[in-house]
Amino acid sequence: MNLIRTAAVGTVAAIVAALIVYFIADAASGPLLVTPAGADEAQELPLGAVIASTIFGGIVGTLVALVARRLSRPRTLFLSVCIVGLLLSFITPFTGSEETSTAIWLVIMHIAVAIPIVGSLARFLPEQKA
Repeated sequence: MNLIRTAAVGTVAAIVAALIVYFIADAASGPLLVTPAGADEAQELPLGAVIASTIFGGIVGTLVALVARRLSRPRTLFLSVCIVGLLLSFITPFTGSEETSTAIWLVIMHIAVAIPIVGSLARFLPEQKA
């Protein structure tokens, strides 16, 4: 399987994971209310935004994997960049959420999305450059 196909499979799995978390969060604690940049009031996180941001994450992960593939330790570098990126992604939920529960659900969603994308791409990359 090539890198693009691996990324596509990981991204589709990530979309499914994100939707599962989204619907569990909605059922458990009500709508996920966020305040978009430049908006005056909170609004419910659109389902389309969840899907679009997951696809964006898959694209970014693929680009990082393409760059990492050319270096001496592709998998290690890729995983390092992804871990730092995931940790940095936890900032946004706490700055844009109206409630702490929403922020926590969004962090869980980030983790659920990262696992299939990063996992599939990391398995694709060699430990050492050939």
